[in-house]
Amino acid sequence: MKDFWQYIRKAIRWIPVQIGLLSLFFCVYHLFLYYSMRERSINLGAVRFEKHILPLYAEPSFDASWWILPAVVVCIGFLYLCQKYLLSGASARHLIWIAIACFIAINMSVAQIDGYREIEREGKKERVLTLLEPYTRTSLEYYGDVPRVDELGIRRFLRDYSKPEVFNTLSGHARTHPPGGVLFLWHVSGLFGYNLISASLVTIIFTAITVIPIYRLGEHLYGEKVGRYALLLFLITPNFVMFTGTSMDGPFSVFPILSVYLFYKARDRETIPDQRWHEFRPYSLLTGLALALGMFMTYATVVVGVFLCVVALLERKQFVQYLKVLLFAASGFIGFYLLLFVLTGFRPIEALWAAIKKDEMGMGTGYESIERYFHLSFANLFAFLIGVGLPITTLWLRELVASVKEWRQNTQASVPERNGSRIPWILRHDEALDTFVIGFLITLLFFTFSTLFTMEVERIWIFMVPFFVIPVAKHLTARPMSDLYWVAGILVVQLIVSEVLLYTYW
Repeated sequence: MKDFWQYIRKAIRWIPVQIGLLSLFFCVYHLFLYYSMRERSINLGAVRFEKHILPLYAEPSFDASWWILPAVVVCIGFLYLCQKYLLSGASARHLIWIAIACFIAINMSVAQIDGYREIEREGKKERVLTLLEPYTRTSLEYYGDVPRVDELGIRRFLRDYSKPEVFNTLSGHARTHPPGGVLFLWHVSGLFGYNLISASLVTIIFTAITVIPIYRLGEHLYGEKVGRYALLLFLITPNFVMFTGTSMDGPFSVFPILSVYLFYKARDRETIPDQRWHEFRPYSLLTGLALALGMFMTYATVVVGVFLCVVALLERKQFVQYLKVLLFAASGFIGFYLLLFVLTGFRPIEALWAAIKKDEMGMGTGYESIERYFHLSFANLFAFLIGVGLPITTLWLRELVASVKEWRQNTQASVPERNGSRIPWILRHDEALDTFVIGFLITLLFFTFSTLFTMEVERIWIFMVPFFVIPVAKHLTARPMSDLYWVAGILVVQLIVSEVLLYTYW
């Protein structure tokens, strides 16, 4: 019997088994949530138990055709390329260019798994590529507001953005977001024409920029090997791939991710002894500018701003240095909006308030009852964890536990005794704390239970993916190479199966 339980414990430590157990947990949660919504009439905003695969904002839809072959070939080819070149051999410059090419190929091939969809435009039915379909919903998508900018001009469009005469004429998503998404597509149409193909392709190509800060951030925090592993995982993370090619959340993610990398560059320059102000100021100001541009495209960028403040509070020994970085970042952020106000008359606070009211009209506040509050909070969290990939979530949880355990052991080991008792470990300084991991956990939990988001977070939160893939990459570098390929292989399977079985609207 003893040997049997040892065998069970050993089996449970195997990554595929842990992924299977996590999958089972989410299946049980799906049934529980379905029962709760059906029997107790729980309101989860846009998510409906009658037609969605809870807690995801996705309908069951079996779309298997020959279009699956390009995606399978591209993904398998990518894994072969990783083994041959990306994990070793290729220089950093070549690595980034290859990663950008792989990003575009993977996103386009996966988005096209569903083939064609039949839509109705101007009273006529027509078939369009699934890659282009989301932008045809002009009453909902930013793409439909591009002609409005042409009609009003940029200055008047921004000045009157939150006024009813303009605000009430915009598409559904433009009224719950800042005007950056509309202006992005307006510039695209000015360069390449107002058509679905240019809008979709530029969306993917622009989002491909994210491979640079993700690789550089992983390398900066934990070393080159972690940066390469993180890049591999990022390129096949299910929710980022599925939503980047067909929604504006891809371009929205560029500046929040970039701001995290710039923040850590600014932090390291500031904490070098005898460093002059002018030697770190540009990175701090650029951090604020990146946050401002991110906030101009999606209000969800506030998550990154809170994360930066949490990190500063956790690293108390260097709090003054962090405070300097954050103050300069704040000046860059505020300066952007002051300049925008002077040039165009855009009022960001009024636009934010109008967006909040519009969202609450359709989704509610999230705190109508205690029961709805907790259901909504946990559904948000689990929807995102499923979207980011079961293998990534499994190893992120392992790395999180390991980080907390190491921090606790190291701090307790150095705690002096006072009157025969030890000082509680939570009162110790951060000498063994991985603030990137712990800081994000605190931030994630805060926003999970904040009621600021009402479902669909598997798409809205895709800019948080680096906070998962980088710690997971760090975890995998200390394990056999076979574990990396187990994780990558299962990620590819989840990605393709999800695209085949789910209709995610984007």
